[in-house]
Amino acid sequence: MGTKTKAYLIEFNKLVLGLNEFEFMLDEELLAEFEFAPLSHAKVKVDLKLYKTDSMYDFKFVFKGNARVDCDTCAENIDLPLNEKFNLMMKLSEANNFDDTEIIYIARTEIEFDLKQYLYESLLLSIPQKKNCEVLPEPKPCNQDVLNRLGQIEIEEKEDTKEEESIQKADPRWDKLKDLLN
Repeated sequence: MGTKTKAYLIEFNKLVLGLNEFEFMLDEELLAEFEFAPLSHAKVKVDLKLYKTDSMYDFKFVFKGNARVDCDTCAENIDLPLNEKFNLMMKLSEANNFDDTEIIYIARTEIEFDLKQYLYESLLLSIPQKKNCEVLPEPKPCNQDVLNRLGQIEIEEKEDTKEEESIQKADPRWDKLKDLLN
């Protein structure tokens, strides 16, 4: 996880009961802290509403911004818009326990929690599996050279398929085998 970053720290002793609001910016500075980050450029604003009770913290994150990715279709660098919501529950307990997938159990003696890892992972999860220029407004930044080459490959594959089908139809051995079924 690396070193703690003050920019992403939640200090429990400074929270009031009820609603607490925070704002974070996820950008190149955060991404540079992770050695094998699949992204190098992002500009995502995170609004956090943290609801504190006597024994629990309820985090509600809203991610809005852009992340620079390669288009899966044309390989062009695009700034993909992101708009996602994430929730995190944190419950006070006797010891830290991060094994539960739904709730983080945090020791009552803890005075702060670093959200850096959670924010980074949530940023990566907010990127759709299929990344392409279709979601972007006109004019689309598509790399026409790549699209033209892909179109040529598709035409050649169709022609190869037609040739294979005509070869299979012309082979008289298959006709003799079909006669055996009748």
